Amino acid sequence: MDDAATALASAAAATRFKSLPLEVRATYRDYVLDTLAVMAAGAAHPELMRTRRAFSASDGQGKASVVGMPETVPAAVAGFLNGAAMTVLQLQDGHRRARGHPMSHVLPAALAIAEETGASGQAMFDAVVAGYEVCARIGASLGGMQPLLHDTGTFGCIGAAVAAACLLTQGEDESVRVDVLEAAIGNAAAVALFPFRDTCMEGATGHHLFVGLGVQNGIVAARSSLAGLKPSERTLERFFGPRAGECFDLHLLTSGIGRDGQWSTYEIEQAYLKWHPVCAHLGPMLDCFEALRAKVESRPLADITDVRIDVYSTALQYDSSAPSNDLAARFSFRHAAAIALTCGVVRHDAFGTSVLSDPDIQSMAKKIRIEADPGFDALYPQNRPSRVTIWWNDGTQASEQVLVPRGDGARRLSRVEVDQKALRLIEAVWPQDAFDELRDLVDQVVTEVPDALATRLGALMRRPFRL
Repeated sequence: MDDAATALASAAAATRFKSLPLEVRATYRDYVLDTLAVMAAGAAHPELMRTRRAFSASDGQGKASVVGMPETVPAAVAGFLNGAAMTVLQLQDGHRRARGHPMSHVLPAALAIAEETGASGQAMFDAVVAGYEVCARIGASLGGMQPLLHDTGTFGCIGAAVAAACLLTQGEDESVRVDVLEAAIGNAAAVALFPFRDTCMEGATGHHLFVGLGVQNGIVAARSSLAGLKPSERTLERFFGPRAGECFDLHLLTSGIGRDGQWSTYEIEQAYLKWHPVCAHLGPMLDCFEALRAKVESRPLADITDVRIDVYSTALQYDSSAPSNDLAARFSFRHAAAIALTCGVVRHDAFGTSVLSDPDIQSMAKKIRIEADPGFDALYPQNRPSRVTIWWNDGTQASEQVLVPRGDGARRLSRVEVDQKALRLIEAVWPQDAFDELRDLVDQVVTEVPDALATRLGALMRRPFRL
């Protein structure tokens, strides 16, 4: 094989969901359910509603579904609008080594193209796995992003292209599929976004474009590849990896591909699901506050004199010190901590302007300081360590430390917790029967993927929101 794109394309073309080990299929089930729930709740956020209405009304007829809207639209439009909802609540999936959000890009693309092409449920899940496994490997090879570059819309665009190309080439000879997939990887790598990292901390809601455009660009790259447009040779190695990655390692691009050209390991097993509605770097801190909750609730909040949060240095690059809106607050250590101390559980809807302007929240935020612990730097990215220490006015203190956040590694969410999170989000926009129907449908994929899965998921997703 000449380059990484060829190896990745061959493994993607050979992907068969039904051949995966049972535990891997069950993990994919959890990530699909979680992503659909996060997408639905994010789409209902007021920041997105005007944009969604404008695009769905102006971009014509199609066969793909936009979550929460009864009309269907072209696949690229559905991919854009559904993708734009993924990071609004900061509850999207994550991948520890890739340091990004593969499923948030791959699933909207796969669902849109599966609806458009009438693909079987099996074909759709083959595409989801292929896109995810390619996407995560490319992300892991980057060794983190270049300074000021945000991960969303970058390597996720390539995963979206792979998922779309897998579905667009259904029924073609394997050699044709590999050629199209290889071209889709190269073309997507050439047109992937290079978005500005600081938009999220500054509360610039253009941040919501990143995943949406990443999905849309991936779909366009896949279509163009099928139509015969060719990329430059070795675009991943010559351009995308060195340009996007801080410590690019080209050997990691094909890690976990066996001699038979198929996946020998599955990157989904290195993924995580977020429990807290904040940037992933803030999640371990909220785990600490959950562990300290009983001690905090036993005393008046006014007795707290000082709160120190120790984190690894990279986390401080994602801190919004003075957030002015919902998005920026989800990247603010002080405000997320103040909400945790003042309100207890930090819900997905806990960051509105009324909360940020609350005098109690503002007063508590002033007592909080954040420091980088050099000892924690050596533990990242394998771990995301955080320590919270609270002092009271009588001189007593309490401290908790978390190395691995809830939802990751040995602390991965159980099936019950995955369903609890999804129910909480779905109930915010639809009646509970919508969750029951969605869960029951997604549950089936572990043993036998329903043929009409995409059609049924689309019909569920189009239910108008209960706002």
